[in-house]
Amino acid sequence: MNSIDTHRKPKLVFFQWDHQPNANAAGYLLLHMQQQVKCLSTHFEVVVVNRDCDCAEICERYEPDLTLFESGYRSHGSRRIKITNTGACAGVPKLGLHNADPWCDRRSGFLSDMEQWGIETYFSIATLAPEYMPAVKDNLFVWPNFIDPEVFQDYHHHKIIPVTLTGQVNGLYPWRQKVFPIIRDHYPCLVSPQHSYESKLASQLLSGEAYARALNASLFVPTCGTMAGEVVRKHFEIPAANSCLVTERTAGLQAAGFVDMENCVFTDHHDVVERLEYLFAHPAEIQRISAAGHSLVHARHTLNHRPQIYQWFMLNRGLRSGEKIIQLGPFADLAKVERTSQQESIHVVGEAGDRALLKQGDLLLEQGRVEEAKCCYLSCLGYVSYLPEAKLRLAICALCEGDADHAYDLMVNLITITMIDYGASDPDPVEWAYFLLALVCKGHFERARRLQDFYPCLSHDELRRVRLILEQPGNRAASGGPRNDRKSIHQLPRRSDHEWFSWVADILERCQKPDLANALRHVPVVVNETGERLGSRRFKRDLGWPLRFFLGIDGLMIKLRLNSLRPNVPPLPEFRYVRYLARGLVPRSQRTRLRKIRMALSRPSS
Repeated sequence: MNSIDTHRKPKLVFFQWDHQPNANAAGYLLLHMQQQVKCLSTHFEVVVVNRDCDCAEICERYEPDLTLFESGYRSHGSRRIKITNTGACAGVPKLGLHNADPWCDRRSGFLSDMEQWGIETYFSIATLAPEYMPAVKDNLFVWPNFIDPEVFQDYHHHKIIPVTLTGQVNGLYPWRQKVFPIIRDHYPCLVSPQHSYESKLASQLLSGEAYARALNASLFVPTCGTMAGEVVRKHFEIPAANSCLVTERTAGLQAAGFVDMENCVFTDHHDVVERLEYLFAHPAEIQRISAAGHSLVHARHTLNHRPQIYQWFMLNRGLRSGEKIIQLGPFADLAKVERTSQQESIHVVGEAGDRALLKQGDLLLEQGRVEEAKCCYLSCLGYVSYLPEAKLRLAICALCEGDADHAYDLMVNLITITMIDYGASDPDPVEWAYFLLALVCKGHFERARRLQDFYPCLSHDELRRVRLILEQPGNRAASGGPRNDRKSIHQLPRRSDHEWFSWVADILERCQKPDLANALRHVPVVVNETGERLGSRRFKRDLGWPLRFFLGIDGLMIKLRLNSLRPNVPPLPEFRYVRYLARGLVPRSQRTRLRKIRMALSRPSS
């Protein structure tokens, strides 16, 4: 790493996604990304790279002191950039930035990116990210949301709007679903329409200064932090514009310094009318609370109050082998402590609705109450329709009920999201393990065996156990502890190897696979006169010509050393293998030209 000139800012290369497409839809998303760069610029000389690139070439050109890699974003408008050769600049520290909601279904892609890029320390904009990615929480710090004080300020407008209602109101926001209709029924409101991020109508929504001025003209603006109690931008934008924040009480907001009836109003659907009635009757109270909220945000939560990444950089420069870096709270500074000390980073302990339902469902599933467990997991999807933890558990429930087909479909969906929709290098290791197990339960033993090492670097204890089944069902002698486990977003109930194999044997029985179930229970496997396992011979009939065809193509690509053109999905029709193979073989410019020709031919003649 370069020596730092104390008279200049250290140089940061920020590998940021291409968010420009959002300018034609939800323009405020692009504004948020620009504000992140502006925040980093308070401490760094920032070079933004938002195109496909070679990391070594970028580092050679700009000679950075630190690199920051954005990952895990979900918006369909933004484009994930391709970064190669990330291991070439060993002397430059690398940080990952999880720029997404903590429950996002791209978390597996984020962890895959971090593994591929050799990054071991991460920041997240979400205060609850450590709760949703506990496997990496020791190396995960919070770079929390903030406001730009040049945009969100007191414009001294007359308070002509009693209440402004803005933001999404769907299952993810149960507080808003209950509170907003009550407020609408009682008070005149400015109501902002709900449009998805990708909708062109989203470009009509208020954003930037226009949005801040609308807030400034409002007496009250209610919002919430989703079913998880996250601290979102609106929590800071509203009081920063000198409007009275009405919200739910959460641990994250209290950690940010919000106090009921001092600088905000904590309420819910039971007493929101009573509290607003009191305040409307006492306008001086509204003014006092709004002023205090304004002071809090401008004193603690602007882009000038987010030095955490810079603090890590400075602390890491002089970090000794016996020291570690911790964060003293989600909005607090980073500090060095001895590794032998008991001090750990202080994270927000939330009351996320989906986490509670997952725990309840896991307990019910452990007790064999599968139908009740399914209800809990389905309720999670009522909050977040794409929640990976709930989908995986529903697949496990399907296996427990003997419905291998449904379990397989769910696992294909999860892997498709990570590998195709996001474009990761490999899937979540637990999801891959249960995909293979679902194949086995469907009777496709040989198919699973052929695919088990399709991602050769993938490792996890759950995957190790599945591989033991595929190698030799009755042999568990090699079932040692996990080695260099890949991090997973899934935290399943712990079982010993004996308990796990017994549990899988029961599942195989329900899925009408008694031979393999008996093998797992150490029942001797019948061998025919040629020495071939009857059970194994039965499972070898499942390949069929389509799979042989796909495996043959994939093997040929490897033999011809065309790995860079191989689709990074399993060679199965359900993953659209041939489609992605064709995309790899045909240059992008030619694909664009062909698409334009097809569009022209499809137009009706005049």
